[in-house]
Amino acid sequence: MGDFRDIELSGSTIRNGRIYFDVADQSFFPMDSFGDRTRLKGKGGTVTFIAGADSHQTDIRMISGVRIGPRKSFARYFEAIKAVEGGKLRVVRVAERTYKFEYLGA
Repeated sequence: MGDFRDIELSGSTIRNGRIYFDVADQSFFPMDSFGDRTRLKGKGGTVTFIAGADSHQTDIRMISGVRIGPRKSFARYFEAIKAVEGGKLRVVRVAERTYKFEYLGA
C-alpha cells in the first residue's frame, strides 16, 4: 500500500509510550477499528502494529475531537530504540490492518 504518516515525538509521547494522530488521519485506519477512550461504549476492531521484533494487536482510541491513537502503549519500544524528543517516527501501512514503525531519528 505504501501509505504512511510521520510523527514528531514529544517527551511525553516517549515517556508514556502513546502515539497520537490528528483526527484528520482517521482514513489511515479501518473505520471499524475505532473505540471510545475508555472502552465503556465499546472497543474497536483490532489492528496490528509491528514495533521492532514485537507485534501488538490493539484498537484505535478516539481520544478527543482532535486526536486519535492506538490504545496500546509503546514505551518499551521507544526505550529499546533510544527515541529522543524531536525524533521522527514513521508509521507505514503494510496491509489493510497492519502497520509498521520505522524510527527515523532526530
